[in-house]
Amino acid sequence: MILYSEFFFYAALFFYGAANYYFVRWVCKADTAFFGYFRQWMAVAVLAGVFGLITRFRESGHLPFVTLFEITYLYAWMTGLLLLIFVRAETPRLVQGVVLAMIDAILIWNICMDRNIYPLNPMLESYWLAIHVPAAIVGYSAFAISFGASIYYLWAARKKSALDAVVRFIGHLTLGGCGLLGICIVTGAVWAKSAWGQYWSWDPKETWALVTFLIYGIAVVIQQIFKLNPRWQAILSVSGFTAMLMTFFGVAFFFHSHHTYR
Repeated sequence: MILYSEFFFYAALFFYGAANYYFVRWVCKADTAFFGYFRQWMAVAVLAGVFGLITRFRESGHLPFVTLFEITYLYAWMTGLLLLIFVRAETPRLVQGVVLAMIDAILIWNICMDRNIYPLNPMLESYWLAIHVPAAIVGYSAFAISFGASIYYLWAARKKSALDAVVRFIGHLTLGGCGLLGICIVTGAVWAKSAWGQYWSWDPKETWALVTFLIYGIAVVIQQIFKLNPRWQAILSVSGFTAMLMTFFGVAFFFHSHHTYR
């Protein structure tokens, strides 16, 4: 069967490549015209990703949130979309470079993945799929950008730079991502009750999701409520992102879990 979603996948790869080219030109030349070209190509790449997801949905007959390829491609697409929404020319280039490198790494990985379409597991035939997975993906994408901003903060803080805007940026993304991860955990528990008969089973995926939520939750509390040194928020953001990577990817490779990707 010809998969038209493959065409849009490779089209998106090409457009992301063009965006990378202009990003490098912008970093080297510091010409805002190159930043404009970068954003334009990113927008086209994200649009190609939309068509790729839509055609994948039509070809498979179910939401494209199931296989490892689908879930990682969705993550790359959502991170690219949030990069377009939140990043401006004045955003430190290190932040953008870190996030763009993560998107590139996932897309290169996608090339090597099994992209075949398989029948949907009956246990996934639930409306919770349309709530639980997107909440996780958007939250994880917010964490990716806050990770890039935290790396920049920890690097720039040594120079005693004025970083109030970066601190607020990290705080907003951390708060939003933490809220979405909380929705993901709650909806997952409700879904687990109907699918497996219990709300919580300490499955490795559930456990690591809870660890990730607690780390980011602490980051939100110490910054939004106690107003401690922003360095702690940045450190916890980096630590939380590491836990998120284990939740999102590591569990599938190192543990036996109900939450496995084909």
